[in-house]
Amino acid sequence: MRVTEITPRREEIAENGWALGRLPISVASEWNEFAKHWEDLPADRYVLRSHGTTRHRRIGHLLARGGTGAGVTMERAPHGAFFQSAEINSVYGGHARTFAPITAETYDNICFRSALEHDLGLVRRLEGDAPTWRITVHMIRILATGDETSAPAPEGRHSDGHDYVIMHLINREHCAGGVSRVYRKGAGRPEAETTLTEPMQTIVIDDRLMEHEVTPISPSGGPRAVRDMMIVDFDRE
Repeated sequence: MRVTEITPRREEIAENGWALGRLPISVASEWNEFAKHWEDLPADRYVLRSHGTTRHRRIGHLLARGGTGAGVTMERAPHGAFFQSAEINSVYGGHARTFAPITAETYDNICFRSALEHDLGLVRRLEGDAPTWRITVHMIRILATGDETSAPAPEGRHSDGHDYVIMHLINREHCAGGVSRVYRKGAGRPEAETTLTEPMQTIVIDDRLMEHEVTPISPSGGPRAVRDMMIVDFDRE
């Protein structure tokens, strides 16, 4: 995959607090190899079936430093725990969660790097040349089998406590549901409602202004529903 155009548009995010778009996939063989990395995600041990979901996950950390153009560097940061306050995440917040790290093979994958470079460039155009951005990458697979449903976000409508959150669809198989909604904080009705169906369809939100949710998935046209996402959090230092 190569990112050959910039989408979603910066102007939409700056004006509305969110935007929808898609990153083009230009080399299918590279993309297929990248998508296979979601076959190797350990179960999220913090999520129980009683929570209404089956989730697998890896997490990674990076730091982006520098000024403009070629002076910007993006490097892996030490692996560590992921923390959200109970006010932000009423289901899992209030304590540090430790997830399996993203593998070296994924970090080195050209599609992974290309997507992150796109995302960082977009955030930098929105916010200017911050000296450092902390980047957290979540590789997430949601599964549902038989008559069950599985909620991608058991906490429901929420914000994540970051500056920006960028959500990329990697894969969707035999899925009903999985409708994404974006709300302005305090508003009753969503400003956007869409179902991501194509690889690298993307939602970008200013997490300081907006909230989001995803409806449960269930199997349709096959025995198992699969929804794979790459979620990228940006925090300015």
